[in-house]
Amino acid sequence: MLTISSSFIKNLSVISWLLYVNIPISHGVIGIDEIILDSHTKLIMPNKVNPACSNPGRSEDVDCSPTTHLDLIHKGKVFSKNKVIEPWAGGFFIHFVKLSENSYAKDLNNDGLKEIAIYPAVCGNSPKSLAYIYTVKEHELLPYGTGNYYWEAEIPVTKIKKEPNFRPDI
Repeated sequence: MLTISSSFIKNLSVISWLLYVNIPISHGVIGIDEIILDSHTKLIMPNKVNPACSNPGRSEDVDCSPTTHLDLIHKGKVFSKNKVIEPWAGGFFIHFVKLSENSYAKDLNNDGLKEIAIYPAVCGNSPKSLAYIYTVKEHELLPYGTGNYYWEAEIPVTKIKKEPNFRPDI
C-alpha cells in the first residue's frame, strides 16, 4: 500500500506552482543577488535567462542557460569580479547565501573585514555541496575558504573551513 504524506503533497504543489508561473526554483529559495555591506560597498550578481525561454513553443536552439555577472561596487566605482564566478558561469544559477541566521555578510575571523558566501546552485534531492567564501577588502574579493551548504534546507553555511587556496568545484 502506497501512502503519501501531506507535506510531500504540499511541497509538490508549491513546486508545480513555481514551474507553472515560470519562476526559477533556485532563485527564490536559496539566496540573494545583492549584498549591501556598508554605505560605500555592495556586491551584485544578477542571474538572467533569455526571455524566449518562457515561451512554451520556443525553438530548440534558444539557449536557456543562466547568465550571471559579479560586480563589486566600492565608493561609486564598479569592479568586475567575473573571474570569481567564471567556473560556473552559463551552467548554474549563482547566489549569495547566508553565513549566519540573519546575515549574508559576517566577519568570521574578527579582523574587521566581512566575508560573503557564493553558491553555484546544485539542484536535486537536497545535496550537500560547497559554498565558496570570500573576504571583501575595499574593492577586492580575497579567497577565505569553503563551507557546506544544503540547497533545499535554507540554513546558513555550515562547517566553514579557512582554506584560502581552495579550487572551485564544477
